[in-house]
Amino acid sequence: MKNCIKLLIFTIKYLAFWIALFFFFRTFFLLYNYQFSTELSLLEILKTFRYGFTVDLSMAAYLSIFPVFMLFFSPVVRPNILYAIIFVYSIIILTGISILGLFDIGLYADWGMRLSTQLLPALETPKGMLACVTPVQLVLLLLVEIAIVTGFIYLYRFLFKLNKIQDKQRWYAVLILVIYSGFLFITMRGGVQTTPVNLSRAYFSTKLYANHTATNPYWSFFYRLINSESKVKEQMFMDSHLCDSIMRCSIQGKNDEIPILIKPDNNEPVNVILIILESFSNKAIEPLGGEPDLTPNFNRLAQEGILFKNFYATGNRSDKGIASLLAAYPAMIGSYSILYFPEKMKHLDYLSPYFNKKNYKTHYYYAGEIEFYNTKTLVLQSGYEHIVSVTDFPASAKQQNWGVPDAIFYKRITDDLETFQTPFFLVAYTISSHTPYDIPGIPKRNYENAVSYSDKCLGDFVEKLKNSVLWDNTLLIITSDHGIRSFKNTSISEPLTYQIPMLWIGGVIDSAFVNENTGMQTDLTTTLVQQLQWQPNPNPFSKNLFGNSSYAFYFNTNGYGFVSPELAYYNDIETNRIKNFYITNEQQKDSLLRFSEAFVNYLHSDFKKR
Repeated sequence: MKNCIKLLIFTIKYLAFWIALFFFFRTFFLLYNYQFSTELSLLEILKTFRYGFTVDLSMAAYLSIFPVFMLFFSPVVRPNILYAIIFVYSIIILTGISILGLFDIGLYADWGMRLSTQLLPALETPKGMLACVTPVQLVLLLLVEIAIVTGFIYLYRFLFKLNKIQDKQRWYAVLILVIYSGFLFITMRGGVQTTPVNLSRAYFSTKLYANHTATNPYWSFFYRLINSESKVKEQMFMDSHLCDSIMRCSIQGKNDEIPILIKPDNNEPVNVILIILESFSNKAIEPLGGEPDLTPNFNRLAQEGILFKNFYATGNRSDKGIASLLAAYPAMIGSYSILYFPEKMKHLDYLSPYFNKKNYKTHYYYAGEIEFYNTKTLVLQSGYEHIVSVTDFPASAKQQNWGVPDAIFYKRITDDLETFQTPFFLVAYTISSHTPYDIPGIPKRNYENAVSYSDKCLGDFVEKLKNSVLWDNTLLIITSDHGIRSFKNTSISEPLTYQIPMLWIGGVIDSAFVNENTGMQTDLTTTLVQQLQWQPNPNPFSKNLFGNSSYAFYFNTNGYGFVSPELAYYNDIETNRIKNFYITNEQQKDSLLRFSEAFVNYLHSDFKKR
């Protein structure tokens, strides 16, 4: 009986060991993200532990299944063998959880969400993940990982040194383990209530950061993994007939009289250059309500053309931005974008084919690895004739983790432009303002310095373009792949996190003004094609930014946001909570809610059908 008591104490302590680990990482999370933690009161911080405990306990129970299963053999196998197996298992799990935990803590400031299957696409291309950290950061990460694992190994040995069982258990020990297994099952599901534990169990506050802190990231990660979050879920707000009817009305309403603002010389075909700046946010650009003096060149250029004041990225990651800008397909709720489903990409509304059909030469320049986030699939499927990426530069040019600094990148484009046949369409996608902001010659690595550097390089490029023979008949479009959350600390759910610049300048633009319409990245295709006086393909996800329709959508792992002049809100699908940012027109509220739900419904159904 004494051995049985020791066995039971061992299992209880084993559960407590994992809870201690989760408490440690929650504390580490709060300290590391102190800029967000200072917004919480002491009571709110304590509540993150209280409300997170149920999910912590559930995850600890899951991790205890294997050891308990091994202990069922204790009447026939010597204890030292069983405990050795459990120890090895524990060290492996401890190491894995610590690695995931450090990823979770380090990425939160940029991603604005806890560990999720959003990490999996990045892991498919390890080069890209490694590019996010400098060698010094990598060494520090390794040292912290070793310290955490070593510390908890000592804790493990301390907890269990008094619970060593010398002899085999009696047969009735199995009965005790059966009863304990029942307790584990109840603990795993979070109690005996009808609804098992879910992601909302840890939510207790109107402050999203407090709820994120209470969340057990490992539980949510494996929950989403088991529930196949890699496959985008349909969002059913209404039946398909009503959804289709609302979307048809919306598409018909887009047939507005559109002013033509592009005025080419002698009606010659217009050269188009699309510059996609990495992680540029309105928060960094003074004319768009952002920080003064960070982007003096963009600020100056904004007075020379058409500035789109209320322009939104549809997602918070590069692949989602590229799919939206170059294929007019929005991001979706969940971790994955359409770029991870090549079989669904065959009939997208790609931007490049419009130019190919008009005998333009099409070029795609990227300063980084084109394979990252499956971008190469999109570029090839959309038919760009000339592709340049980091591998086409000398090895000496790769001076940043991600690839080629903007100065070298723009110089290559400037040199190549002299050899181009006209008319042409060129996409240039930069990388210098991507973490870890390791720009040559700039010792302080932060977002502000990276944006300032990118702005200077952009200004130099535009000046050279202005002095070339191409300028008079060229349209230059400057925008971004996505915004940023960590700069000025905005929430992953609020619109400002997704607001990005878009500016049209060039010799073919004969007027300068601010476009107040609300739009999103997918609208670029319809807007540009109609301005070139071509016929756009029917696309329910793209509208003309110079028309009467004014709205935008943005998506992340947990939900979606809708922005219009009359209404802005975020719908957290995980918790079924809606957060209203403003309502300026109560009379239109219901119709806009119905339209926005129909749009999201239609988008996810369309994805499933492709």
